[in-house]
Amino acid sequence: MLSLFADDITTLMQIKRNQGLKVDYLVSLYSEFETYCFNHSPSSSILTQKLVEEWVFNQNKSNSKRQLYKRVLSMRHLGRHQLSIGKDAFVIKHKVKIPKPNAPQLLDDSQLTELFVNLDNIKPMRNLPNAEIILPVMLRLIYCCGLRISEAVNLKVTDVDLDNQTISILKSKGHKNRKLYIHSDVADLLNRYHVYFNSINSKREYFFHSTKKNGSINPRHIRLAFNSALKSISTLDENQKRPTIHGLRHLFAVNSMRKCIENEKEDFNCWIKYLSKYMGHSTSSETMQYLHIVSDLFPSYKSKLDSLTEGFGVLYVEE
Repeated sequence: MLSLFADDITTLMQIKRNQGLKVDYLVSLYSEFETYCFNHSPSSSILTQKLVEEWVFNQNKSNSKRQLYKRVLSMRHLGRHQLSIGKDAFVIKHKVKIPKPNAPQLLDDSQLTELFVNLDNIKPMRNLPNAEIILPVMLRLIYCCGLRISEAVNLKVTDVDLDNQTISILKSKGHKNRKLYIHSDVADLLNRYHVYFNSINSKREYFFHSTKKNGSINPRHIRLAFNSALKSISTLDENQKRPTIHGLRHLFAVNSMRKCIENEKEDFNCWIKYLSKYMGHSTSSETMQYLHIVSDLFPSYKSKLDSLTEGFGVLYVEE
């Protein structure tokens, strides 16, 4: 069902995508909004305060503050867009305070070792042929280079330069590109993997390819295998929040910071900027947030962190 807002919404979504922003959550919200307008206000083509507030608050079937925040944000985006093209639209200013998410549950050193032992012994998966070969390599790469899962599954054969020991991450979050230098051990692992799969399919496009579609792997299948490997870690508390694949990226940042703290010769200011670029963060402040986790997990580093970050204005624990 298309409302009179359809053209403006389509243009807005294209602008957001061109800016490199992820707008998947807006698709379903705007679809719901258009259906509501089609049924309740078919002649409306410009946002009014009444229309916005009725849809945001009265039609919200969820008690989630995060969902309310998304509804408010979707209308704010649309209102500002209509204003920018000369329409007298209402822009909602309602603020929704979202509780801060809990700190991620991270594996300790022994649990991380056990995870990879379990992955090395994973059984074949019906939905992912060669999972027992692909996943141990892919998840090691995610941890060793701090990759997002989307960056790993979208990695193409042409993005991996094993001669120079680099991988190129293209059009990642924010449509940004970056080149990562990898350790010789990681390069050797990727090389052995590449030689094996080249013997099966020398024309594959994706480095970690799906045999069925000869395309990228569905992240859902990776998560299923990861969760299966977690179940065999005896020291994990079943009542606690479960670690996630993205937690391997967090763990990369935390362990990288540990190394910097322990190395007296490191220039923390330069080092944190390098780590920020390596991880694909927009600013160093995003990377500095991991100091909270380091401080909580390793209280013994607190005094060293104080001296390293003096003048940065960083708080290590919630006040």
